[in-house]
Amino acid sequence: MSHHLYLDIETIPTSDPAIIADIAACITPPKTMSKAETIAAWEAETKPGLVKEAVARTSFNGALGSVCVIGWAWDDEPVIRSLTLSNMTETDLLKTFAGTVGRYDTFGPKTVVGHNVSFDIRFLWQRAIVLGVEMPSWFPRDPKPWGKDTFDTMTAFAGTQDRISLGNLCKALGIPGKDDFDGSMVADAWATGEVEKVASYCRADVERVRLIHRKMMIAYGEIAA
Repeated sequence: MSHHLYLDIETIPTSDPAIIADIAACITPPKTMSKAETIAAWEAETKPGLVKEAVARTSFNGALGSVCVIGWAWDDEPVIRSLTLSNMTETDLLKTFAGTVGRYDTFGPKTVVGHNVSFDIRFLWQRAIVLGVEMPSWFPRDPKPWGKDTFDTMTAFAGTQDRISLGNLCKALGIPGKDDFDGSMVADAWATGEVEKVASYCRADVERVRLIHRKMMIAYGEIAA
């Protein structure tokens, strides 16, 4: 029987001035604008918002954004662990995570379980490659929705052609949901120093994923109710 690593990460946009400047330079006025005063007004009134939106989207891009929290639980261990970027560099964050879960290497077959887990795994690999961090040899490199080394609760429920949010899946299964905080609020909360709020949210998502996975395993007949 496979062991399970329940995983969730939180990501934030780039804060690198050089990257932000590059993003801003690529955002130009519509080609239909030709008058200098019209372009100047667009630069002053419209462009800042577009730049802000583009920078915010880097939180989904492992080449540019950063991981700020990693949360995980191993099998039925009661303690859900988390690491945050608040007290270490991102490099050290990844090294600490890799060193901890790397010790699971001898535990036999392992499956990483998460909601849209391919994103989490891919983002961690991207940041590890960018920062030069060695990841555990057993950690999945090319996650597939139905692979043996990963299990995605989203695709397991909705299929590969559809999506369901973690919050809505929790509602469907009678699992306590996300209350008044969700992933869209992470970047702003982190920026204002609400580190523990983000970390607590991440740990709660790990537990929600574990509860969803157990319900699925019961339905599949792999564990007893």
